[in-house]
Amino acid sequence: MLEPTDQFSERIVDSLHEPLLVLDEDLRVRRANPSFCRTFGMDEEEILGEALFDLGNGAWEVPDLRDALGRVIEEDESFEGLEVDDTFPGYGRLVLRLNGRTLLREDGDSRHVLLAIEDITEQRMLEEDLIEHSRQLERSNADLEQFAYAASHDLQEPLRMISSYLQLLERRYGDELEGEAREFIDYAVDGAERMKALINGLLQYSRVGRKEGEFGPVDLDAVVDEVLEDLARRIEELGGTVEREPLPTVHGNRDQLRRVLQNLIENALTYRGEGPPRIRVTAEPDEEAAAHLVVADRGPGIPEEFRERVFQIFQQLDPHGQGREGSGMGLALCRKIVERHDGRIWVESGPGGGSAFHVTLDLRPGDAQREP
Repeated sequence: MLEPTDQFSERIVDSLHEPLLVLDEDLRVRRANPSFCRTFGMDEEEILGEALFDLGNGAWEVPDLRDALGRVIEEDESFEGLEVDDTFPGYGRLVLRLNGRTLLREDGDSRHVLLAIEDITEQRMLEEDLIEHSRQLERSNADLEQFAYAASHDLQEPLRMISSYLQLLERRYGDELEGEAREFIDYAVDGAERMKALINGLLQYSRVGRKEGEFGPVDLDAVVDEVLEDLARRIEELGGTVEREPLPTVHGNRDQLRRVLQNLIENALTYRGEGPPRIRVTAEPDEEAAAHLVVADRGPGIPEEFRERVFQIFQQLDPHGQGREGSGMGLALCRKIVERHDGRIWVESGPGGGSAFHVTLDLRPGDAQREP
């Protein structure tokens, strides 16, 4: 007859939804709660006294489990989170997470082992599905990036030929052409140049996906110096000014981060509104990021419904119909580069209130982080 404490313990075991087994020191079943019997299709009376490793036609014969239970018996060493992934008769594949520990009986002279079982089969299969889908997506992205790289690279030569022959036609026969014919040639040359810009943008975009370039410390102040030097003539022609504050050093790819800053500053010069461009390049405090950069302008602003669209490939806005053409690749390229640096990019703006492009970069100098 069980002692009162044992009776109380058994009532607890029976009430739990988690499958539980109570084993003696010979690892024979002394108790199986209803949840265990339901889960594994066994009758308690039939398995009482049976060795654990004989149950289910030997499905529980797992070397790691045998070793863990041996340590529980011999050294009173409990275990948690031991996983068993096997085929169980009538149930197919099951993935179980097991916890085991000793229980001292009321008489104080004998011990039992409590084996708690959690069925994580569905969770594990979902994880495996996600991993497989992720692999398929990576393969698909790699194929698309390879296609974009090959297509943009291979299109360069025929485009150069078209542009060259159009220019040759204009030089040789320009004086003989009437106004409308010259206009048609100008349209064709302009179209070829815009196509060249699109292809170059696509080539840069695909190279980022191919993880081009090494990572290391990048002095963003020095990068902005170079960008402003390259753009100095254009800024002067437009009567523009660029205010700036000290920027930090981050871990990244120098050439790619330069593209980001150059694209954002050129964007501010292009979409400048009616007056001369006024641009500010600053760094904001951010405890979560290695750097938080802001490139702000006083241009016409971006309506809220377009603030996400401007970062999509081949999307380009022409505020107020000013006829300013671009490749539609600049901001999409910025986003891809920033995401490669574990960062984010977004724009805050209002019609007539200018635009502020925010960039966070999470890789710090000296971090032992792999390249994204």
